[in-house]
Amino acid sequence: MISLSEAQLSAAKDHDLAAVAAVVSATEERIQQLARKYATGSGRTDPSLTEDLAQTGRIAVWECLGRFNGHTVAEFFTYVDRTLKGVMSDTRKEQTRQGVSRSVAAVFEAALSMAEGNPYEAERMAADPAAMGDRRLSRETAYAARLSWQGVEFLDAPLGEGETGETFTLADRLAVQEDVPVDLLEPGDYERERRKRTSIRVRQTLARMSWDQSTVLMALTGIAPVSYYGTEHDDQLAADHRIPRNMVRITRSKAKDRFAEIWEADEKRQAG
Repeated sequence: MISLSEAQLSAAKDHDLAAVAAVVSATEERIQQLARKYATGSGRTDPSLTEDLAQTGRIAVWECLGRFNGHTVAEFFTYVDRTLKGVMSDTRKEQTRQGVSRSVAAVFEAALSMAEGNPYEAERMAADPAAMGDRRLSRETAYAARLSWQGVEFLDAPLGEGETGETFTLADRLAVQEDVPVDLLEPGDYERERRKRTSIRVRQTLARMSWDQSTVLMALTGIAPVSYYGTEHDDQLAADHRIPRNMVRITRSKAKDRFAEIWEADEKRQAG
């Protein structure tokens, strides 16, 4: 935060517009930092949510001026920082808790903290009685909580490498053709539509694969109705879905190749 004098702070509390503008300017950097932090999940920052959170933060700063009972600039900044974290956390929860109750979301968020921000590990821990005790969720509810927190099915597990060595994912294979001019779309609209189409195309591709291959591939990223197993829980995956344990890795490798084969064939057909 940039410098702000106590005289300016006092004047801002008395509704002096120039002083209020100085307060807003002094807190803007911190607002942006926290907005990006609370808009980031699973390694990605949602630009639309970032701006929503920043706007919420600016309003909160104005409200802080009316509630602040201290005198020093340091006290005010401490108060503002605590307030910003609270309102942005609440705003994020309101926008990302779709489909689950506050109590379920709270358990998942506690597990997320224990899992150091890894949502897949948080899903596992949320259903683990050793980790959560009486608060533990069923595996189905923990899965729903993860999807709610992430907003959509997460499709970013790596499939392999391209010709130039870059890693590509399921989502990377999408080539969306928009029927609406891009300049008429809000960022959030485009992202939701892109992910929706990605999800549909992924499911269509999976439906054309064998049962064991599609199941193992859905387990890799946690695509409904299969929970997330990643590559660290092959024993549990084999037991839950009755796939021979010695075939899981082989099936996963073949599934990735088959998925890419079907997807690329569809792209060539559409291009033709």
